[in-house]
Amino acid sequence: MTFEDLLDQAGSFRALFARAKEGGSDVEAELQAALIWDSELFQTVGYKVLRVGEGEAELTFPFSKPISRRGDMVHGGIVMYTLDNACGIAVMTINPGVDQVTMELKINFLEPLKKGPFRATGKVVRAGDTVAVAEGEIRDADGRLCAKGMGTWFMTKKRV
Repeated sequence: MTFEDLLDQAGSFRALFARAKEGGSDVEAELQAALIWDSELFQTVGYKVLRVGEGEAELTFPFSKPISRRGDMVHGGIVMYTLDNACGIAVMTINPGVDQVTMELKINFLEPLKKGPFRATGKVVRAGDTVAVAEGEIRDADGRLCAKGMGTWFMTKKRV
């Protein structure tokens, strides 16, 4: 059964995550498999979903040549994509609907991402019926804060 089939059965992302947790599923592994299947870029970056909780998510990824730019640092577009994923997954866990889109995302690039593995976290700050705000950050292997972001997600009852 696909992730989409499970979502259809559950009726919402929030219900899907609650059902999986109650059933003792490895939510992180199942979500990672669904995201890899859905996005080749997710696989190329090498994300591993470490933790998913209510309104929270944590990912890790290694430094690699395909995601780097001149100067041997992670490309800024990948930093943005990472925070969109970490925060978006956090929003997904509280989403009363079946889809969501990023409405805006602002990033502060604080340090170059050079020393992996990197850890990205996302946390819902506030959520209503259709809009959620989340914040996220990326730290390097030494724990240095390299990027900080905040964004808004529109949650929908129908697939976009």
